[in-house]
Amino acid sequence: MLGLSDSTAEYFRFKPSVNAWYVDGDEIEFKGMGIDPSSLKTGWGKISEGQAPEWQWDERPGVKSPNPGEGFKRGFSVQVYIKDYGWREWTSTGSGPKMGLEAVWPAIHNGAASNQGKMAMVACHGAKAVAIGKGTTRVPEFELKGWNDKPAEAAQPAPVQETTPEPQAAPQPDSSDDDWKF
Repeated sequence: MLGLSDSTAEYFRFKPSVNAWYVDGDEIEFKGMGIDPSSLKTGWGKISEGQAPEWQWDERPGVKSPNPGEGFKRGFSVQVYIKDYGWREWTSTGSGPKMGLEAVWPAIHNGAASNQGKMAMVACHGAKAVAIGKGTTRVPEFELKGWNDKPAEAAQPAPVQETTPEPQAAPQPDSSDDDWKF
């Protein structure tokens, strides 16, 4: 009746340990996303079970600031558009997600100047297992498929809502690149 147990957190995550993608805590079938290149932040994150994440962002993406202390790892934040959900923040300090984003970022970066104000449309073709140290992780396999206009709500962050927002319509692809469908 009070709705106190309903989470209002809106986020996007990849969990390499179970090879699954999540939006707002619910597992989804994930085929791709729109990425707002202008929203990228890199820095140091400390993510601990049961505590709010702590972040210290670099002054500029990719220009490493000093490590703020014990337990902090390099990480990123970027705004992504997920079909049927709208805009979500994707943050991670995990090796697999960082490697996946780093692999596709040169293509996004190189196209961003000629696609100002647009979002990069990125397909996901699964995740491959990769050895890291004594363990393994999964690295998402991303491919830049093109560029689309951002939906109108991308211009300004949505205010915190006390009710669950309605799912947003997916962006429509440019007619010139019709071979990607998420």
